[in-house]
Amino acid sequence: MKNIPLFFLVFIATFTSFSIDADIIITESILGKSVSNKAIICEDNEGVISIDDLLNNDSESDEFEFLNHEVSNIDFTSSTFWMKFHLTNQTDFNDFILETARPITNIVEFYEVNNGEITHFYSNGDGYTYDSKEIQHRKVLFPIHLLTNESSDYYIKLKSDGEVLTLPLIIHQKDDFYHLDSSTQFFNGIYYGILILIVVIYFFFFVFLNDKTFLYYISYVAAIFLLQFSLDGYSFQYFFGNNTYLANHFVLFIAAVTLFLLLQYARVYLSLKAKLPTFNKVFKVFQYVILVLGVLSFVPGIIYELMYPLINGVSLIGILLILYTIYYFRRKGVFICNYFTGAFTIFIVGAVIFILGNFNVIFDPIISQGALKLSSGIEVVILSISMATKYRDMQHAKEEIQAEALVNLEEKNKLMDNMNHQLEVQVNQRTSELNTQKDVLEEKNNEIVSSIEYALRIQEAILPSKEQVKEILPDSFIFYKPKDVVSGDFYFVEQTLATSGHKLSLFGAVDCTGHGVPGAFMSIVGNSYLRQSIHEAHVNSTGEALEFLNAGVCSTLRQDFNESTVRDGMDIALCALDYDNELLYFSGAKNPVFIIRNEVLPEIEVSKRNPVPNTDETLFLNEIKGDKHPIGAYVGENLKPFTTHKIKVKKGDLIYVFSDGFPDQFGGPKGKKYNSKHFKTFLLGISQLPLKEQHDLIEKEFTEWRGDLEQVDDLCIVGVKI
Repeated sequence: MKNIPLFFLVFIATFTSFSIDADIIITESILGKSVSNKAIICEDNEGVISIDDLLNNDSESDEFEFLNHEVSNIDFTSSTFWMKFHLTNQTDFNDFILETARPITNIVEFYEVNNGEITHFYSNGDGYTYDSKEIQHRKVLFPIHLLTNESSDYYIKLKSDGEVLTLPLIIHQKDDFYHLDSSTQFFNGIYYGILILIVVIYFFFFVFLNDKTFLYYISYVAAIFLLQFSLDGYSFQYFFGNNTYLANHFVLFIAAVTLFLLLQYARVYLSLKAKLPTFNKVFKVFQYVILVLGVLSFVPGIIYELMYPLINGVSLIGILLILYTIYYFRRKGVFICNYFTGAFTIFIVGAVIFILGNFNVIFDPIISQGALKLSSGIEVVILSISMATKYRDMQHAKEEIQAEALVNLEEKNKLMDNMNHQLEVQVNQRTSELNTQKDVLEEKNNEIVSSIEYALRIQEAILPSKEQVKEILPDSFIFYKPKDVVSGDFYFVEQTLATSGHKLSLFGAVDCTGHGVPGAFMSIVGNSYLRQSIHEAHVNSTGEALEFLNAGVCSTLRQDFNESTVRDGMDIALCALDYDNELLYFSGAKNPVFIIRNEVLPEIEVSKRNPVPNTDETLFLNEIKGDKHPIGAYVGENLKPFTTHKIKVKKGDLIYVFSDGFPDQFGGPKGKKYNSKHFKTFLLGISQLPLKEQHDLIEKEFTEWRGDLEQVDDLCIVGVKI
């Protein structure tokens, strides 16, 4: 297009901003698929072209060409690229999400243009802070709103500091994207969970055996975790959201560290220092080189740009060197564990595909980028078997040594004069070993406790703060007492707007299946879907919120009518309080709500009343029961709807929602359950006290009732006064 006269470009721009071949028609058949091959792209080597130049059809900005692939890959580059296309919506949907570029791309700017004017502008990439993203997500996403048969023009600016640019152009229907993303997050969680589990388990092997091979192995697995965590965009989201420098440079640095640790692990595992000193020196040279390159990756400018191809090239040679060394040993008849050989073969194939994709030898980025994650996941699993085999061999060697020692001991036992002395030596030795093992077990226990305490901090972070509770529910208390360090119960407090425009204060008490770590995992799933339900347009009542939660839990846990699926779920009492209109909306999954006032509630769309008078018969406890089916645990059944109850409340009413931890607690003089009736009487007795005193009395009552018995379940009680 360089030789096309400028007046001809102006003529074309007068009638349409894009050629007809750059038009993209949004139909249901293309949703969720990349359509990059229908867009056109221009490379700006000097970075001088601006959006105004493109809109004014400047002669320097007319060198556009079509992309050749649905997901195009551009080699290591520091150029700026402009992509443009025209969208026409021919679906019944209006809200879309556009996905493009890799999460580690430096700068991605999105322009929506109508009639030559910019109507929307969004920035993305790790060159901007994470908070500046229009859509808060690890991927590079932009919102698009087009009415049916409406059209608009779009420009995307992409800038890299030397890494590979990948250019998918995927248009998602908004709801479909978040549904698909939840599945992706679930499988990513499995992948990263396996890596973390391997690090934790083999750390204990290292502590117990004091074998540095295990230390280098878990260090390498941890580096793989951080590398994939960064490539997937999680490091930017969770670690470096406000530090664009580290967000840009950390990926390259951790890639260098990963190769360094891989070479160190292979060198020690293969015993190169003793068996092949020359190879050992070559490995060390590669380690020094990659370490220097990793440090240089923090130097901005041309040096940083050069590090991308250099680190990828050295990594390719380094992993091929490991593979060559393994098969050199096998060819020479030196025994190498088959698991170790297979694991490295699989990983190196995946790594080679990934690196060749970076060098644009393999054109499909989906295959090249997915190969590293898949191969590394398989590799660490197989290597874990290899390390377990190593442990077994060490145990066998130890047993052989012990057997030989026993033979020697039997020979020495023939000398009766030395028998007592030998026995004393052996007893002292065994005592020392037992003391050593005791110290090891104590250290392991401390580390396990530390890990669980860290999980507690994560769980506490997702619960609403005291300030948030105070702002949304000014006159309230929350009594929260987990059975273990982390809890399967959690409380939910949020604020939203009703369709009428009135503020609704949401609060609830949720009881997940089990307690401790399993319950805590369920609480994170439940809290996530409850928060998400607030932003769903089709969720307009507490009952619909529980139905959304129910569907999400069943989907996440794969409860797809198969008898082998996870049967876990949760019970919940969820309320929405309209202070302005003095209305309470309630829905429950097995759990009720208690309302205490000086009269029996009238029947206003309430399915059942169960007033319980207190001793002086001036107050009544009105119980509104939830539906009998829980959240989740649907195997072989269709999902059931939940009822929304609407109750007129008035000033002075006390509202309680809770889990079953308190009524189910064993204690008292006869070690029996506290039971629901006793619990209702107790709440009636304290209901007229200030809420802070109610909280303290609940804690005192529970402690005295439990006595020396073990707490049987997590506790969560939320009290709100109108």
